[in-house]
Amino acid sequence: MVRRPNVRAVVVRVLIIGLFIGSYVTVWRPVRDWASAHVMAPLLAEVDTPRARQYAVSGERARAIEIRPVAGTELVAGMAAPTGLLFVIGSVFLLALYPTRLYWVYLGLYQWLLGGLMLGALAVGVGWTDWGFVLFDLLETDIYRGTSLGLPLLFAWLASHDTETESPPNS
Repeated sequence: MVRRPNVRAVVVRVLIIGLFIGSYVTVWRPVRDWASAHVMAPLLAEVDTPRARQYAVSGERARAIEIRPVAGTELVAGMAAPTGLLFVIGSVFLLALYPTRLYWVYLGLYQWLLGGLMLGALAVGVGWTDWGFVLFDLLETDIYRGTSLGLPLLFAWLASHDTETESPPNS
C-alpha cells in the first residue's frame, strides 16, 4: 500500500526546500567565494618548489581557482569550491524525501572532504609531478561528479531499507 502525503506535509517540505535554497544563495555562496579566494588559492600559492614557479594560481574567478602556466594562457586545471550545483540538486532531493534527517549535511561533508583530497592532488601537481593533475582529474570527473548525485540515491535506498525492517510483518 502506497502512502500518500497530506497537503500539510507537502507544504512543509516545499518551505524547507525554499529556506534551503534561499540560505544557500544568500549565505553559502559567499562562503564558497571566500574559501576559494582566501583559503584554496593561497594554499596552492604556498607550494614553493622549482616546479611550482612554472604555474600561476588565481582565485579571482568566483568560487573557483585556476592554474595556468606562467608563460602561457591555457588552463592546466581549475577547481570550483565544493558544495556547488551538484550539492544543491542532491540536497533538494534528500530534503524532499527526508526533511527530518540530516542526509544533506552528510552530502556536504562528503563533498568538502573530497574537495580537500582534490586540493591536495592539485598541490602535488603544481609542486612535484604531473600525476597530481591526473589524480585531480580522476577525483573531479569520476569520483566527485559521479558520486555527488549517486550518494543521495544511496541514502534513499538505505533509508527505505531501514523503514522496511522497522515495519511489522503482514500476517
